[in-house]
Amino acid sequence: MAGSLSSPALVKDVYTKLVFYNSSDGKFYRDNGSSDVEVPINEGLIDGNVLVHQTSGTVSSGDLFKILNSSTGVFSVDYEGAVHLKPISGTPSDNSEGTVFYSSSEDSLVVSVEE
Repeated sequence: MAGSLSSPALVKDVYTKLVFYNSSDGKFYRDNGSSDVEVPINEGLIDGNVLVHQTSGTVSSGDLFKILNSSTGVFSVDYEGAVHLKPISGTPSDNSEGTVFYSSSEDSLVVSVEE
């Protein structure tokens, strides 16, 4: 697919940010602007309906999983299995039943329940 769109340039710029699945070889690719680059997916990434990540060796520091909003970490799981939530002062805008958040103003983990 790479290079197949020569104009308009804006379409090509958006196109290079896509990841696509090639059904002929069963692999995922991204377009770097000049060629298709394989996005390596571990064979064991999906186990039934469960997303699995297994490290190639023992991890003894840092995070195994992290979700960022722009560049701000909002959720992570560290190498020991501890879950870290971004502290929120006050209440989140969507505080419906079942919402879990860390309140820095109350210094506590809060679970919203139906009132």
